[in-house]
Amino acid sequence: MSIEPIKMPKWGLAMEEGKIVEWWAKEGDQLKEGDDLVDIETTKMTNVYEAHKDGTLRKIVASLDETLPVGSLIAVMADASVSDQEIDEFVIEFQANFEPGEVDGEGTGPEIREVEVYGRKLRVGVMGEGEPGTPVVFLHGFGGDLNNWMLVQPDLANNRPTYAIELPGHGQSAKNVGDGKLATVATGIVAAIESLELDKFALVGHSFGGALAIEVAARMGDRVTSMGLICPAKLSGGNLNNNYLERFVSSKRAKDLREPAKLLFADPEFVTRDLLEDLIKSKRLDGAQEALALLKEGLVGGDPAYDRLNARLNEVRAPVTLISSRADQIVGVPDIAALPSGTDAHWIENAGHMPHLEKAAEVSKILAALV
Repeated sequence: MSIEPIKMPKWGLAMEEGKIVEWWAKEGDQLKEGDDLVDIETTKMTNVYEAHKDGTLRKIVASLDETLPVGSLIAVMADASVSDQEIDEFVIEFQANFEPGEVDGEGTGPEIREVEVYGRKLRVGVMGEGEPGTPVVFLHGFGGDLNNWMLVQPDLANNRPTYAIELPGHGQSAKNVGDGKLATVATGIVAAIESLELDKFALVGHSFGGALAIEVAARMGDRVTSMGLICPAKLSGGNLNNNYLERFVSSKRAKDLREPAKLLFADPEFVTRDLLEDLIKSKRLDGAQEALALLKEGLVGGDPAYDRLNARLNEVRAPVTLISSRADQIVGVPDIAALPSGTDAHWIENAGHMPHLEKAAEVSKILAALV
């Protein structure tokens, strides 16, 4: 390594700037890949940014409480052969040539594509395409969108292609969910994966997306190399919060969503005004409310496929990793004894239903080991 710039990351499509909250490393520290580097606050949340390579932190450029555009230089790593003068000259040149809005390389958001499934378009966030590792497909939870993976997808995309599919009825994907039953949605996701021309792939699902991942994996057999389930819905032992689903679906204003949204996180500070506005904005799209209502009815008892989910999980041939929280107020705590023999279970402390946002670094490490 000569000189390695560390830039303000882009977490999600809407992120334009970030605020430096706390440096966890100091100049001269020897860092390992994955070490905590700095806490960065966005309009949606505060999260830790990790070192992406081994090396020495030679210079901190961004000050505490400083707000900088995505792509800005915040620090520099370099080995001992690089002089202080060379680093200072590098910083001066970078700052002189940097223009906000120009983002490339590590830390950028996903490329957005559309795939057509039975005449309906689904959005897919693609990162890491061209890398050699086994691809990873992400399926988000009820009421979410592909941005739910913004903190873990970049880490896995460092050495493999990754695809975050925006589920029908969600975000900017088509709102037609058919009868809203698990099998119907799974048929569409299988078709989407086929259109991406993936042979072997790992599958990661959160909440409703976890239930969906089980059905997809059971259908696709040996093509699924491994499966990660993050707070999956409707497994034995869990306790689905029907009241949360009802309030989420029926809410029409951001302020109506504030209290139910707090149930998603261990730390209610995660529920920012911008997060609530994003949720409401997607729910106001034509057909979104009706689609979510159909999916909710299936989840709360209108679809017997969910009652067979544990049996379906036992049909999955791939190794399974469970990532869950004992403080989950949305789907409860699954019964480990009811899971397939050999399931690798991880409990995330100080997190609620969204550990891939609240404890992204920890979840990323587990998923990296899985794939």
